[in-house]
Formats: sequence, C-alpha cells, structure tokens
Amino acid sequence: MDKKVLLSTTDNKQIMEVFQALNQTSDDYFFILDIKEDSCFFCDRVRERFHISSDFICPAGEGLRELVAEEDFPLLIEDLRRIRAGEKKYHDMEYRWYSKDKEIIWIHCRGTVIYDGEGSIRLLVGSISEVNGEEKRDRLTGLHGEGRFALDLGRLLQKKHGAGFLLLIGVDDFKEINEKYGIESGNTLLRELTDIIRECMLPGMQLYRLVADEFVLFGQDDMCSAQVVELFEKIRRNIFRHIEEEDYRNFYTVSGGLLQLPYPSADYSELVKYLEFALNEAKRRGKNALVAFSREDYDAYVGRLEIKEELRKAIFNDYEGFSLHYQPIVDAKNYEIRGAEALLRWDSSRYGKMPPGDFIPVMEESGLIIPMGSYVIKEAVLCCCRLKRVIPLFHMNINLSYVQLKKSDVLQELRNHLGVAEVCPENIMLEITESGYIETDPAFRKAMEEICGQKLRLAIDDFGTGYSNLRYLKDLRADMIKIDRSFAVRALESDYDYTLLGHIIERAHSIGLRVCLEGVETEEELVRLQRLSPDYIQGFLFGRLVPEREFVEKYLGSGAFKTWQEQAGPGEGGKRTRGETE
Repeated sequence: MDKKVLLSTTDNKQIMEVFQALNQTSDDYFFILDIKEDSCFFCDRVRERFHISSDFICPAGEGLRELVAEEDFPLLIEDLRRIRAGEKKYHDMEYRWYSKDKEIIWIHCRGTVIYDGEGSIRLLVGSISEVNGEEKRDRLTGLHGEGRFALDLGRLLQKKHGAGFLLLIGVDDFKEINEKYGIESGNTLLRELTDIIRECMLPGMQLYRLVADEFVLFGQDDMCSAQVVELFEKIRRNIFRHIEEEDYRNFYTVSGGLLQLPYPSADYSELVKYLEFALNEAKRRGKNALVAFSREDYDAYVGRLEIKEELRKAIFNDYEGFSLHYQPIVDAKNYEIRGAEALLRWDSSRYGKMPPGDFIPVMEESGLIIPMGSYVIKEAVLCCCRLKRVIPLFHMNINLSYVQLKKSDVLQELRNHLGVAEVCPENIMLEITESGYIETDPAFRKAMEEICGQKLRLAIDDFGTGYSNLRYLKDLRADMIKIDRSFAVRALESDYDYTLLGHIIERAHSIGLRVCLEGVETEEELVRLQRLSPDYIQGFLFGRLVPEREFVEKYLGSGAFKTWQEQAGPGEGGKRTRGETE
C-alpha cells in the first residue's frame, strides 16, 4: 500500500509536516495510526532506532508485531481494539519495544483520537518516548504507573491458572484534604501512605499508583481473603500509629476494594472496573473499611443504573407508564371515607409492573424524584379538586421526599397547582417519612415551618419504624402520625407492644395530633386496634390501591361516580398504565 493512502487528506499532510518539524527539536518519536485504513506512519528516527523495516506499515497490526515485545503485543492489540470500538479516546501505555539489535527498550506511548468530518474515529496521533532505566515511574511516589500494572496483570491473565489478588486502596475524602490543607499537604500524605503500604507488603507483592489517591497492591501468591483482610488491617493500624506520632496534624482514613484471582473474566479493563466498584462500595458503606468484590452486588448496582436509565426515558417521554393510584382513608368511628393517599405506580415497557420499593430509591439517589414529584403533585391536586366536589371535606395525602424538600422549591410548585385547581391548602396532607433530619437538618425544619405557615397539613409517615420522637413532632406542629403496619402487627402479637401503642396514641392526642393506623387487613385486627381510639384507618380491609376512576366507582358509589363523570371529562383521572382499561 502506498503512503498516499494514509496521507490522502490535507489535514494528514499538515500533521506530518508538523511531526517532521518537531522531530528536529525533540527526543520523542511521533506517529500517525490511521484507524480506518489500518496503517501507521512513523517519523524517520523510529526506523533508525527500533526493529522496524519501514517508517510506514500496513496492515498496522502485523507490522507492529516485529516491533513490540512478544509478551506485550496482545495487550497493545487489546488496547487498540478498545479504541477502534469507541470504548477509549486515548492510548497511554508503557511497554517494551525491540531495538534495532533486538534488545529490550521500555517506551511510553501516548496518543489521542482524531475524528473525521462524519464523527467517526479516523486517526490516533501521538508520540513515543524512551523511558530511562527500566520504565517510567510516578514522580511523587516513585511507584510504577497504570501502564506497568496493565502489563504485569496482563501477563498473569494469560496464564490459565494464575492466582493472586488485587487490593485497591483509596484515601477517604482526599479532595477535602486538598481543599482544607492545600495540595502540598495532600502530596505529603500520598508519599507517607506509599511508605506505610510498602512497610506492610510481603515479598513478591507489587505496588502501583493508578490515579490521584488510588494505589493498587498486586500479589501473585495464593493468599486467601482472610490473609488479605489482615494485610489491609495492618495498613490501617500503621496509618493510625503514624497519625498519632504526628500529633494528629493530618488525620485521614483509607478504604479498600479486594478482588481475588483468578477471576472468570480475563479482561484487564473489566477487572479494574470491578476493583473500582468494590472500593466505591466500601466508601458508600461508611468508609474506613475493606469490601471484597461481589458479583451479586455488582449486578444489583448495574441493575439500578439500568432502572435509572429507563426511569429517565419514561419521564422524558411524558411520564410514560406512570400513574397515580389511590387508597381510601376512613374515619375510625363510622368508617366513612375522609380522604385518600396518592401513591405512584410504574408499569414499565421493559420491566413490567415494578414495586415502588425498587424504583423510588433509585429516583431519590439520582435526583429524578424532583421531576417525578412535580408530576405526582400536579396529578394528585387535580384529583383532589375533582373528588372534593363529591366529598367537600375530602383531603388528599401526598408523599414528599426529603430530596424534594432539600433540592427543589416544591412548596412554591404546590402553591401554584393549588391556585390553578382552586383547592384549599387544608385539603392537602403532606406525608413525610420520619427520620433524623427532623432534628439535625435546619433546612428540613425550615421547610416544615413553611408547610405550617401556608396552612398545609403535615403527617409523619411510617411512625414506629425509625426515629419516633413525639417531642419533635410537637416542635414541627405536625397534624397527624401514621402508625406503620409493622408496629400495629407487633401490638396485636404482644401485650407489651399493644399497651405501648395505646400510650403513644394517648400521648399524641394530648398534644393535638391525630393518629392513622396503616395496614389494617382483617375484621379481627380492626376490632382490637379500634379499642386504642385511633382517628383514621387505612388498609386493605377498607380498600386497595386503585386508579381514580375505579376509586370513585368502587368506594364512593354510583351517585358520586355520576357526579365525578360530569365534572371530570374525558381523559381526566391521571395517566393509565399499559394494559389498563376503562
């Protein structure tokens, strides 16, 4: 193949002119790898120094075979494959080339992807530098970098029965350390940590610095997980001892992710991905700990990411598959319906009917609860507007997430919808799940004060499962507590819990709080719990979750349904889920 194939565009010619000019002023060697044509062009000096017959090779893969050390060649080809597949936008490796006399020379090769006018990957353009000594090391710590780690691990992975372990160690909150004490203090910490890890290493282990505050310890010995855990604990003890000796001038902790080898996957990038997941999982669980990689946990994590993507698509597509269902709330004395709780349901085109316990936490973690909360508020207020024409004192219970209160102006949004729908604030009961935020977060308490100031009513949901402090409920001027079914069930099974529940209801009444018992399912439960004098009851005994139309028709009677039909109009009552009929 002629060089003209590679240099067929003006851009490539200009690049080569620049390369040849740089060749006169730099010790580096420059190259252009044409991804589309599978050809590679080197500057003149490459042929003079290395074992290559021409400065132009095509096909590139076969031509590089004579240049790259035999053990390193598969790793290079894999990296180039990932670039061609669009998985990477750069090449950055340290590996070995053959000199003109077939001697080993360590080189550091770096390249950047360049796209053509159609947005496809066309070129990889970069430089090669010889590494003095064996290979390039990190200037700050003196450790090998990711390129050498990839090579060493790649060689092990080529052995069918290669045993060992990978321990990824990261400094907790390293960014905050840099921000508080300065970058130089952070650098000093990294040098000290390097020395501490080296002191704990056993013969045959190798330590590398990957990025920023992350170090990977690679052992090729057949050590069991318990031994690696003990090694990590020794590192932690030595860190704390060093901090004590330095009079706590720079306190820090480390977390770790562990992966035992051999692992079914023989792909370097996959293993690093699993290591990063294990380390991040240790930090998510509270930091200053070691977590061994679990395929089950990883698959669950990836599953949550996929659910998040499906949620994002559904919200973008006008809340496709989402609908509000309503469960009656009845007066505990005469069993008349006084209101309903609006609860979100999702019938996904991919997952089918998914339980709220699976998708609500994902929305809260990702922030998608904010746009979804807007949809819920709008639909619930409009439903309340229609139903209060049937039951004038009807109240709608709407669940609010802490994330909504913290990160959006949800109360202003609610005011806007109330104005449009001509619904009084007294018709709305906002449900907040009890938590430590009540006591510890000033922003949360301020939001609660705004709720009371706007005459909106406030209920504390799931009372009895967590924080459960009546004093803070009085401070927040809550209107109602909702007793979780799990608490009610314990009360039915235990005289002690029954008496305790009675005292809670009595105390709530003494400070002006009403009480709703959730999850009442049988006549027997109702008879015994009713003796405790709750104000409201909610549960399957009086009604299950149903769409608005069915709620009116099933629980409010034919007369109410006719009135509702007259003022609701076609298409009202919230979105229908897939397969739901009229």
